[in-house]
Amino acid sequence: MKRQKSATSRTRNFSRCAASLIAQAVWDESCRRDPLYWAQTWTATENPHYEAQGLEFRAPFPKKSYFRLLFDALAHEAKLFIPKSRDMMTSWSALIWATHQAQWNKAFAVVQTMKENKAMELIGYADCLYRNQPDWLKAKHQLKSSNATEMNWADGGRVLAVPGGEHQIRTYHPTIFILDECAFLPEAEQCYNSAKASSPHVQMIAVSSAGPGWFADQCEI
Repeated sequence: MKRQKSATSRTRNFSRCAASLIAQAVWDESCRRDPLYWAQTWTATENPHYEAQGLEFRAPFPKKSYFRLLFDALAHEAKLFIPKSRDMMTSWSALIWATHQAQWNKAFAVVQTMKENKAMELIGYADCLYRNQPDWLKAKHQLKSSNATEMNWADGGRVLAVPGGEHQIRTYHPTIFILDECAFLPEAEQCYNSAKASSPHVQMIAVSSAGPGWFADQCEI
């Protein structure tokens, strides 16, 4: 009788394990198909100003209607200029896109911004998204290495942040290039052109708060 109960227990455990693996495979495929679903369901952002704002420190990416329009544009546009206000989480959205594409599609995303400390902050967004995933997702999409300015996935995906300067991008050949706060980057046009010349099929994404100059001119075209 004990042997029969033990065999039955093993069968039930095996069934539960198999069901869990099947569910994880379905969830992983849903994440692969939809970066916004991943951000809003299977990972979280962190808010250093949470106490002053009366919010939770760690929370899923918010569900705002304009995010679906933005992520649809990210998925379909090879060239995208995005004006933003501070509270629209547009830089977060760009890093969700870059991190998702690196994790599931082996993309090489380069993010360029004004200064090195800001570049490190943007990599911090990507690290936060990776770190706040459940363990089974991190096990399925393991990192090979990471530091203050770069994340490398074991299967080939990569997110790299660099400071401003038109020559910073010349040695890289990204599949995604994100220029953050480019209205306030004096050499934004030169950086953009250098990235565009670095790879024939690179997706070009420019994000910035409003400001006069090259970025504003491009948004009006």
